[in-house]
Amino acid sequence: MNLYEFQGKELFDAYRIPTPRRMMANGAADKIFFPGPYVIKAQVLFGGRKKAGGILFASTASAAKKQIRALLGGNLRGENVASVLVEECIQSADEYYASFSYDTVSRGPVLMLSPRGGSGMAEAAIFPVDLTLQESSRNLRFRNALRKSGFPAGDIAPLTIFISRLCQLFLNEYALLAEINPILKTSAKRFVAGDAKIILDDEKVKPNERRFFDLKGDIAILASGGGASLLNIDSLISYGGRPANYAEYSGNPPAEIVMDLTKKVLAQKNLKGCWVIGGTANFTDIYETMRGFLDGLREIKPKPRYPFVIRRDGPRFREAAAMLKEIAAEEGYNFHVFGRDLSMSESAKIMVDLAYKK
Repeated sequence: MNLYEFQGKELFDAYRIPTPRRMMANGAADKIFFPGPYVIKAQVLFGGRKKAGGILFASTASAAKKQIRALLGGNLRGENVASVLVEECIQSADEYYASFSYDTVSRGPVLMLSPRGGSGMAEAAIFPVDLTLQESSRNLRFRNALRKSGFPAGDIAPLTIFISRLCQLFLNEYALLAEINPILKTSAKRFVAGDAKIILDDEKVKPNERRFFDLKGDIAILASGGGASLLNIDSLISYGGRPANYAEYSGNPPAEIVMDLTKKVLAQKNLKGCWVIGGTANFTDIYETMRGFLDGLREIKPKPRYPFVIRRDGPRFREAAAMLKEIAAEEGYNFHVFGRDLSMSESAKIMVDLAYKK
């Protein structure tokens, strides 16, 4: 699902990515509560809005209201303009480009960077993103990517933080694309997201619909994160594991959703193990999702005796780990629980060793 710019910038707020002061205008009578100059943007989903007449400028509030009237109710390239975003017009010293997306060849996420962003951007450097790395190691890679892409030396440190937050959004929200063009550099050397192009996996929009694919193997998989799930399955296969399924719970689902998916995954025949895998989350309640996992597991009869390797981390992980270990001791489950100290690929090897040990 494509998000409108205002929706993307609401996500940016949640991840502490700076944006201009802004307000939505659904009518010309709406009061503008911050001083000009202004940028008035039609909320449509196609690119090239400026060339299509969907981005206008005004120096005063009265002029901005005229521009709002000019855009609202109009039609741009076949899209009706039902709402308008009014922003402060940021005077920029430089404009940069950054995005995260998935590469169909490598089947993994990539970072794209250019020190020449804006509407005239022609090309960008591409860097693979290693999801098995801890956040600090990934940030070091981002810093090196900025340097190799020709960004000014003085901008690299603050831009690394900026891009790290965009990466967190991309991974945690299970986006297919998270793009900022341009990143505005002000005269005070602040960096602000001038635009927001976010495409989410449909499972983010329809959280009760979880994909399940039968892969005919014998290690059940409950994964968090679409792109990371595929890379983790590749790791499992590389160690000799035979994945039984593809199934993942995106975002921050309630326990009931995880419970239903757990029952479906563990209902498969001839399983030798179950791998509950995901990276270090920022907004997923690990305790809530593990509670749902346990609720689903308890409904599987007879009680599974095969090993469970659980690698997760994030909010309330310590409480979740304590709960899992307590339930394992009380009810006899073969749980092996790990946090961020163990990489996801290392947990794949442990899963294979436990599932197939003689």
